Amino acid sequence: MHLTKSILGIFAVLGTWPNWEQYFDLSRKGQKLSFVVLALSLLPLWMVAYGIQTERAAQAGAPVTLPPTLPFVLIVGVWLFSFPALAYLIGMIFEKMDRVRTWTITRNWTVFWLSLLSGLAFMFVERGVPFAAANGVLFAAYLGLLAADIRLAQKVAGFTWGTAILIGCVIVAVGLTFVVLAISR
Repeated sequence: MHLTKSILGIFAVLGTWPNWEQYFDLSRKGQKLSFVVLALSLLPLWMVAYGIQTERAAQAGAPVTLPPTLPFVLIVGVWLFSFPALAYLIGMIFEKMDRVRTWTITRNWTVFWLSLLSGLAFMFVERGVPFAAANGVLFAAYLGLLAADIRLAQKVAGFTWGTAILIGCVIVAVGLTFVVLAISR
């Protein structure tokens, strides 16, 4: 039930649907669940890393090896969980602590669904879908996360558009730092 409501909630909160709050459990329990779902995002992101590793091996004519698990979990885990820390810090600075939980819950579910979409795209590479298509889905999901971060900062956290754009760009820049660390391994 949470999955169906959350995907509708993502469309509602990022769009103009009224009463988007009804699609999310905004309680402490809902926040804990959103962190579990965020941790589950590691699985589809592992498929992305494996797909990239497979493509690199194919281009180099080398055997396919699995990405190193511990560095992957650490780097991607830090990326996934950097947002709640940033949201807390931003909430303190701008005196919006009352919105941090809701902001975190909606962002965690957004990341989960975008990660799942990307992971599925790379899973289909194993079934013959071109790598470039899966990579395009990943790129679109990543840019979509920028748009989502801006919209969530505006709609959920209550920032003006200009401030929301700045906050969204800072959030994505911090995340991109960890993505670059992961890719450069």
